[in-house]
Amino acid sequence: MRIGLRLSSTLYIKDWSLLQFGKMPFAIISKKNLLRPHFRLNSSPVSMGYIPTFVALLGLVLLYTVYTYNLIKPRKARLTQVIDQMAKNSTARKNIVLSYNKENDGSPLSEVAELLKKTSTDRFQSYKKEDELILAIKTAIEHIKDDQISTELKSANQVQQDLMKRLQSFSAEYNAFIKKAPASMVALIFGFREF
Repeated sequence: MRIGLRLSSTLYIKDWSLLQFGKMPFAIISKKNLLRPHFRLNSSPVSMGYIPTFVALLGLVLLYTVYTYNLIKPRKARLTQVIDQMAKNSTARKNIVLSYNKENDGSPLSEVAELLKKTSTDRFQSYKKEDELILAIKTAIEHIKDDQISTELKSANQVQQDLMKRLQSFSAEYNAFIKKAPASMVALIFGFREF
């Protein structure tokens, strides 16, 4: 251990016993100034125990959680995007059916119109309800005499079927990813549920 002492001008130490190492870091000198020794230790590094290891592992878990979250989020966004497209198409199809039914009393689309009025939302609810609605519209289209309305409804039904296939494939991928062990914990924490 080395000690360097800084003294200003001529200072006299009052009590040499205060300079013993380990008792006081400084000694009182005359003129109310302090003697400040500078210690430099030449010893081995001190071990901090398990805290750095714990902090490193916690950081690794946090990074992996952020990484997994960033893998789940785009999959969920694709599902939402397809559902929004389905809702937009469903709204257009519903407007065609309701306007045609309003103009033509007792039309073949009256049953479909009643079915559409019972649904609370145009957004996707289940595959079963969508299939029933598509089938009801297909059967009603065969009895419609107006070619323009029938072609519009056929194209809207075809778009809805294509979107349902995309939704099924995206949801299968999303659900498979959510079920895996590390992603399932992250999904549980952030509130992602199976579709």
